[in-house]
Amino acid sequence: MSRILVTSTLSGDGKSVVAAGIASALRSSGSTVRLERIDDSESAVADAAQLSQLNGVRSSGRPVAASDIEFDTDHTVIEADAAERIDRDRTVLVVRHGEADDDTVARALESLAPDLVVVNAVPQQGDQAAVARISGLGGSVVCALPQDRHLAAPTVKDIAPAIDGALSGDEALFKEASRDLVIGPVSAHEGMDYFRKYPDKTLITRHDRIDIALGALDYEPLCLILAGGEPTLPYVAQRAERESFALITTAMTTLEAVEAVGELYGRAAFVGQRKLDTAIELVGSAVAVDSLL
Repeated sequence: MSRILVTSTLSGDGKSVVAAGIASALRSSGSTVRLERIDDSESAVADAAQLSQLNGVRSSGRPVAASDIEFDTDHTVIEADAAERIDRDRTVLVVRHGEADDDTVARALESLAPDLVVVNAVPQQGDQAAVARISGLGGSVVCALPQDRHLAAPTVKDIAPAIDGALSGDEALFKEASRDLVIGPVSAHEGMDYFRKYPDKTLITRHDRIDIALGALDYEPLCLILAGGEPTLPYVAQRAERESFALITTAMTTLEAVEAVGELYGRAAFVGQRKLDTAIELVGSAVAVDSLL
């Protein structure tokens, strides 16, 4: 039975993403796994609820005290903001690329002596430099987790208030996020290959371009944003009521809406099944979970 602590240098570094991925990888190896979130902050409540959605992994679904954790599985993964007074066999330190300075990272490495350091949100082709930096500061086993547009993307329910929009459609999708924000093309005919190029998308187009909107719906967007007012035909809203997509209507222009949504990227919470699936895939392929066993 092992106890694995996942902590970070700063809040928002991506502890939950890494904890979920590690727990899933351990479960896939055939072990029984418990995944818990310590601390009582507002973000801890959301983190615990998200982590409880991991299939095959036991979890309380709410933040717990360290003394209340049940050690009833082969491995227990514990996510916590602070590492003091938490008994563990292994420690994972998460460092977000470009956030904590060298002194902060060096102090964390010295005090925690982590068995594994995960550098999160590393830009494309920057993994070697990111790993070398942490290794130079004293990290022993270091992995780089690449930037992911899906994990950085805002959810539908975060987009709606940011653009003063009215939200309707499939409520099960409101807490989900799509990988790409796509602006509608000039014509529906040109949109066929364009929409196909972005399979996981939120589409934004003018409210009076119903041809663009209807063309996009054939390629199953997560969310359709109609800018400039209400749709000129009720048919789009009627489809949102019976099909699996979310609909946001806003009085903002397309440009204003795109700029407002763009401000949300990189500050999005780790919520929704789609982001959970992405975390499992990313961590499973990039993080040396074997080093924890």
